[in-house]
Amino acid sequence: MANNEYIRLLKQSAKDWNEWRRKNYSAVIDFKYADLSYADLSSADLSYADLSSANLSYANLISANLKQANLSRSDLSNADLTKANLTNANFKQANLSNADLSSLELSGLDFSQANLIGAKLIRTQVLGTDFTSAKFTGACLEDWNINSATKLDNIDCQYVYLRSDPQGRRPSSGEFNPGEFTDLFQKALETVDLIFRNGIDWKAFFFSFQELQAKNNEKSLSVQAIEKKSGGAFVIRLEVPSEANKAEIEAQAKALYEKKILEKEYHADLKAKDDQIIYRHQSANIMVVVEIMASTPIQNIIHVTNQAESNSMSESYQSKYDQRNSNTQFIDTAQLGSKPTFNQHNYTEEQRQNLADAAAEIQRLLNQLAQTNPTTTETAVAETIHQEIKRNPKLKVRLLDALKAGGLEALKQIFNHPLFSIPAETVRGWLEAE
Repeated sequence: MANNEYIRLLKQSAKDWNEWRRKNYSAVIDFKYADLSYADLSSADLSYADLSSANLSYANLISANLKQANLSRSDLSNADLTKANLTNANFKQANLSNADLSSLELSGLDFSQANLIGAKLIRTQVLGTDFTSAKFTGACLEDWNINSATKLDNIDCQYVYLRSDPQGRRPSSGEFNPGEFTDLFQKALETVDLIFRNGIDWKAFFFSFQELQAKNNEKSLSVQAIEKKSGGAFVIRLEVPSEANKAEIEAQAKALYEKKILEKEYHADLKAKDDQIIYRHQSANIMVVVEIMASTPIQNIIHVTNQAESNSMSESYQSKYDQRNSNTQFIDTAQLGSKPTFNQHNYTEEQRQNLADAAAEIQRLLNQLAQTNPTTTETAVAETIHQEIKRNPKLKVRLLDALKAGGLEALKQIFNHPLFSIPAETVRGWLEAE
């Protein structure tokens, strides 16, 4: 039976109790059936004490030393055991209902037939712990750490919480069937859950998972399930060997995924800069053409072609010289790569505006295609442009006006792009056929 003098000293002060124990280290500490409910036993040295069948309900056992203490059949309901030293303590048949065992090292201890109803085992280490025939209904097991040596046979449990909120209830409704609690956690021994709260970049995940497999023996890792959560979150469950270090695999998976995301963002940034350079260069070219076309109320563009092989370039330039002397504006389009025709086109204010608008719209579409899919075929680009012309009547009218006013040369300038080449003849065919 419990020693009343010991109980009085223990309740008086943990400091006085610890001092007495240091002086009487060989004393047998018998607290069997003792009533220590609501007692402040924080930091008390209760190592090797016999607390079997003792009433420790609502006791403050924070940082208490319970090394090799016998707590079998004791009532620890609602007790606070955080930071206690529990090495080799015996909790067989102990009542730990609603007790706080969070973050404790309970590995290898005996909790067989223990009452853990409503207990908190948040981030608790229970590697190799014996929970045979224990009661777990309503316990919170958030991030508790078990392994294949943890004994979960014949568990009595209706439901548990995997998070400290109602959403963490398992099962979400109803109760476990016999054996389902054990199946749930034994299955969890072979899985790692990767949680993506803000959506997932599937391409980055695919490549990061390939690296993860390479680091951990390709055959030992696989995707078991993908679960979509509310708010765009995803949970990817990986199947891993039961003996694997799950925390390490989870950390590797997250690090590799984040690395791929950063690499993608870096390359996207480089591509964006390149696209911006291309866009500025192309925009500059278009603006030069537009400014040339729109620089005067009436503009004469002389297209020079060899009418016969006998005509020399000097004759062509003589024709241009003659045009210069006719008090009209002149552009030497031979320098822009045009072919000579000696055809002269006069642009009205409305035509100049249509040319500028058509050029801007087509270049915007081509630049968009260059940014989203720079490797697409020119055939696919041409079809996209063709469909846009069919869909957009205003664009078609502008292009027709450009064709009438400036011929194929105007279309060539409008459709000039460093990545894509759409023949002006093809565009003219679209316009004239519809």
